[in-house]
Amino acid sequence: MIMARANNTNNSAIKFNVTFGTKGTDAMPANAAILLRNCRKRIDTKLVEVTEFMAVTGVRRTKGDSIMLPLLALMVADAKVRNGFATEFGSVTVNGKKIDTKLVAKSTFTRWLSGESVYKTDSDGALSSELTVDDGMLLKHTALNVRKTSPLLTAEGDELTELLKLNAKAIAKQANLRSLIFKKAKSIFNAADGQADTDTQDAPETEA
Repeated sequence: MIMARANNTNNSAIKFNVTFGTKGTDAMPANAAILLRNCRKRIDTKLVEVTEFMAVTGVRRTKGDSIMLPLLALMVADAKVRNGFATEFGSVTVNGKKIDTKLVAKSTFTRWLSGESVYKTDSDGALSSELTVDDGMLLKHTALNVRKTSPLLTAEGDELTELLKLNAKAIAKQANLRSLIFKKAKSIFNAADGQADTDTQDAPETEA
């Protein structure tokens, strides 16, 4: 992983890479999925508010699932490596007694899922589009936050490839799931409410 720098490449030459930097100070790489987070940083002895970014290159199209795919690959790799660490150092046997060490590796990437939007840079490294989850949701509520029970952690080869593609599409779909729920609920209610008026218009009123 390297600090951010300009990366003007054509679409066919896009490579996977992860860079970090400060928005407005460091150049963002081209054709990347961007996650932003606000934090306080000491600059010249002063504590100031800055916006840091994590950029994951590999985005080939502006479609939601294309933006999500490199991010999801990073999160799956993060979870797999950490799980391997926990398995390797999870216990030790001393004089025939097995002791659980409780050793785990904390993720340095899931903290980037505390926001609501994933941005995309164009071929010049400028923010050009975004995918924002519905109000009330965060990225950590989606499949980008890979759980221990996810099939992504045990899949390999073609199975992993297809699961990654499907999950990327699902995350993009889930971004607007709340809006779809409201729309569906409104449709169901209007149908039932209209039917209720028809069924009860001649019925005598009763006290509550």
